[in-house]
Amino acid sequence: MTFLEYLALLQRRWRAWASMVVIGLLAACAVNLLADEQYVAVARSFVAVADEDAAGAGESFQGSQFVTHRMTSYVTLSSSPAVLDGVIDELGLGLSPRDLKQIVDVSSPTDSVILEVSVEHSDPELAAVIADEVSHQLADLIEELETPRGRAASSVEVVLTHPAATPLDPASPRVTLNLLLGLVGGVAAGVVLALLREHFDRRVIVDDDIRAITGSKPLGPVNAVRKSERTTPLVVLNHRSAEAEQYRAVRSALKVSYGSSAIRHVVVTCPAERDGSTSEAANLAVSWALSGARVCVVDAGLRRPAISRLFGVESTVGLSDVLSGEVDLQTALVPWNDGMLTVLPAGFLPVDPAETLGSDAMAFLAKELQSRFDIVIYDAEPMLEVADAVLLARFVDGLLLVARVGTTRKEDLESCLGLVHEARVRLLGTIRAGVRARWRGDHRGAPTNREPHRARRRAQQSAERSPSA
Repeated sequence: MTFLEYLALLQRRWRAWASMVVIGLLAACAVNLLADEQYVAVARSFVAVADEDAAGAGESFQGSQFVTHRMTSYVTLSSSPAVLDGVIDELGLGLSPRDLKQIVDVSSPTDSVILEVSVEHSDPELAAVIADEVSHQLADLIEELETPRGRAASSVEVVLTHPAATPLDPASPRVTLNLLLGLVGGVAAGVVLALLREHFDRRVIVDDDIRAITGSKPLGPVNAVRKSERTTPLVVLNHRSAEAEQYRAVRSALKVSYGSSAIRHVVVTCPAERDGSTSEAANLAVSWALSGARVCVVDAGLRRPAISRLFGVESTVGLSDVLSGEVDLQTALVPWNDGMLTVLPAGFLPVDPAETLGSDAMAFLAKELQSRFDIVIYDAEPMLEVADAVLLARFVDGLLLVARVGTTRKEDLESCLGLVHEARVRLLGTIRAGVRARWRGDHRGAPTNREPHRARRRAQQSAERSPSA
């Protein structure tokens, strides 16, 4: 994946990584609030050869080298029982030698004769007292061990040059560092979570998801219906809106794809009921009608009629009545919006809708509608639930499949493609519906290249010169 593709992925999965960042920061805040404040006091001692001033230059150098090589051993002596027990007895601490050892750290800078005693404790004054006492006890032990047999004085002298000062600011918790670590850890965990969700997500999100299954790019994206438009889903009636532009682009893509073989009547369907295709079928029909074409919308949902309700027309008489021969076609057709287009409602709900839609009467009706109208759009039931759409597609130019972003599953789309191939019907293309702002890329990871509005408008106008465009 390229850098831009990673950015697009993070944009789509922003909830995943943002939640992990919040969790990381909250964890850091919890550590800062719940952790006990600890203070560190440091005492420094200087180790030298005794009577160094009385020695010659050569002996003085040798003595310094001797002390330097011994510093590691002196540091080790700090954890001896003689030092720890001496500190506990002297200060009357209610600590065990093991507990005292955990809060005391003795070190010596490289190539130096300095002993540093650091003590970490929640009481700053006690930390300073313990640091000084450890320095004293360690000095006594070193001088005792460095006293040659038969001599009263030690060959090494340890002097406390920098007694521990009472620390004013706590050494931990380190608020800024903890917050930074929480932020970095949250970002890292969030990126991993976003990648995992992207890998295991089986929903259709971008064009490449559809292209990988169908082998062709969708005819176009269609924006998700905003809350303000849910009561009036026919968004193309506002011909200057982005949604109207998108449906015009779908029409133009159909004409460009099939050229001389003009698409005149199509079945619009979707994989499952949750995906939905009625709104797309209705808006596509209105878009064609606004271009000047004679359009008929057929409510072929003989189980759950939807187009009739969307256009607000009566469904007491319609398609099933015409197919049964109870009424003639002209009686069942309903003009909509001052004759902008014509709606053929579903009518009564037959016992066997699949048999009705696959009958010879349906084949004859399809030819009759094609002779009367420039464009005929059939809104059919979902493909994976019933066979209505596939049976109906045999009598028309082909089938238009709606894949809804974040809802349609990839395996469902694959199953639909298998049904199309088995039935040997024509798949005219797909529409990627329900697109939100962060998903409007033409392919995974790259933002949509939007040509200037005027140039795109001229291209669409030229494509719409034919009524069947």
